Amino acid sequence: MRKTMIMPIVFSIVFVCAIGLYSLIFFLLHIPIFVKVIIAFVIIGIAIVMVYLLVQRNKELKEEEENDFSKY
Repeated sequence: MRKTMIMPIVFSIVFVCAIGLYSLIFFLLHIPIFVKVIIAFVIIGIAIVMVYLLVQRNKELKEEEENDFSKY
């Protein structure tokens, strides 16, 4: 694994964990179950988007690295 890929991976993991821990507040409160389900779907959606963005960023880094080799 290249060093340039480590920070996007770490950032994604930290961001998803922070959102997950923050959402625990809502699950511990006494609110209707349908609100909790909506919050869960939003959190899952955010996690899926973060994984998608991570994959896209890693592709960009790989292409950038390949383009650097063609310059020389």
